[in-house]
Amino acid sequence: MQTEEVKNWLEDVQRIKSETEVIEQKAGEKKFLSRAFLGKHVEEKVVELKAFLKKGKTFLGLVKYFKYIIVGGGVAAGYAAREFDRQGLKPGELAIISKEAVAPFERPALSKGYLNPKGAARLPEFHVCVGSGGERLLPGWYKEKGIQLILSTEIVKVNLGSKTLISAKGETFKYQTLIIATGSTVIRLTDFKVEGADADELVESIKTKKNGKAVIIGGGYIGLEVGAAMKINNFDVSMVYPEPWCMPRLFTPTIAAFYESYYANKGIKIIKGTVAVGFNANANGEVKGVKLKDGRVLEADIVVVGVGARPLTTLFKGQVDEEKGGIKTDGFFRTSMPGVYAVGDLATFPMKLYDEMRKVEHVDHARKSAEQAVKFYGDNVGDTVFFGDSNPSSPKPELGTFWIKDGKVVGAFLEGGTPEENKAIAKVSRLQPPVENLDQLKKEGLSFASKI
Repeated sequence: MQTEEVKNWLEDVQRIKSETEVIEQKAGEKKFLSRAFLGKHVEEKVVELKAFLKKGKTFLGLVKYFKYIIVGGGVAAGYAAREFDRQGLKPGELAIISKEAVAPFERPALSKGYLNPKGAARLPEFHVCVGSGGERLLPGWYKEKGIQLILSTEIVKVNLGSKTLISAKGETFKYQTLIIATGSTVIRLTDFKVEGADADELVESIKTKKNGKAVIIGGGYIGLEVGAAMKINNFDVSMVYPEPWCMPRLFTPTIAAFYESYYANKGIKIIKGTVAVGFNANANGEVKGVKLKDGRVLEADIVVVGVGARPLTTLFKGQVDEEKGGIKTDGFFRTSMPGVYAVGDLATFPMKLYDEMRKVEHVDHARKSAEQAVKFYGDNVGDTVFFGDSNPSSPKPELGTFWIKDGKVVGAFLEGGTPEENKAIAKVSRLQPPVENLDQLKKEGLSFASKI
């Protein structure tokens, strides 16, 4: 087995070879990969090559310098760019380096509007920042502001000590300040050695398997959103998840019961307390069934698996402190490495309100990072007080929950509220007003928040 040192040496050799090929191709001259050069002593070759690479990369523009670099081209990158502009960014100071081929967009639309049978969301309609009611930032906006979008570019090596990023193409980027916004990657079917499909292929399958059977595995955000989308597309939908109720990390049993009843009233079958253990397929390899751990087999023409994601922190391991599965930051999202920040899904930051470190995997956190004003406000600990209309048959149900701990409101949830009501709920969680009588709080409900 190769030692780590040998592996690193081989990687360096391959990188030098690749970078040399790129430079010589651009320069139109083959010198260092010629037979004459390869016959020289190793030490002599290394010295010459290093000097050549340094000079050649600078001369041909393969080393690019920016005051600020954002690594990652998702939701967080787009909102960060808008904030930079608001703070008076100068042209040429900021670059966004992204594996994506397009400018930052509102990715959550892929599990909602993208699957709609009519008026489906397509780019450029859902570029950031339309998800929060803001201006849509098309590629021209970045150009106008002097922000360089470096797309279809994967960073494969990072040296935070030397403030250097290296791409798969051999390009080198230098920065003064780095914002890590690489987000998370979904747990894919291929992780379990099962062939999967992307969002476009799912859309095509919906068209070709009209009125078929769909099985959704997972009871989180993605599962609930895709389950609803498949029902809107007239599929017979079954949802499977092992937990006793949907979204258990956020929802109480009472809140979850409302959503599960709402879905059941729409004809969606919910199967809880078991997991998928395999798939049945026909001779063409097309899925035809889902095997459950409890022995049941569900017929399926389409299966969508939404069982979570992993933060993309591999490039930075050993260079910054980590905690609770993310990159540890302070209240300003500064990491343990000076000049390096982490935002969005992969940031574990201190919520002073609760005196503990948290990692929030939520699109609104990706947009705002430090802000608390999300649809779910505060903390879901302590006694619960449910209020509002929980009848899933109501034309416009409005319901919510307060969480009470140590005689104070420490968290709140509101479904179906107006923007003004959402702001009132956020304010309650922020101020943590005292509560003397839980029955009175239940009776007042939303009006309690409105009068704070």
